[in-house]
Amino acid sequence: MVRSLFDRLREWWRVEDPEERIEGSGEPITSPQHRRSPDAERTLEEHADRRERESRD
Repeated sequence: MVRSLFDRLREWWRVEDPEERIEGSGEPITSPQHRRSPDAERTLEEHADRRERESRD
C-alpha cells in the first residue's frame, strides 16, 4: 500500500521530458539584497565615504 502510494507520487512528480525543463545560466540564485551591481556597490561606498568625511569635519 505504501509502495503504491510512493509510486503514484513519483509518477505525479516527475518531469516527462527533460527537454521541457527550464535551463538557467547555472549561477546560484541569491536574494535581491545580495544581487547588487558593481555600480551600485561603488555608489554605496562613495556615499559612505562622503558621510564619514562630513562627520569628521
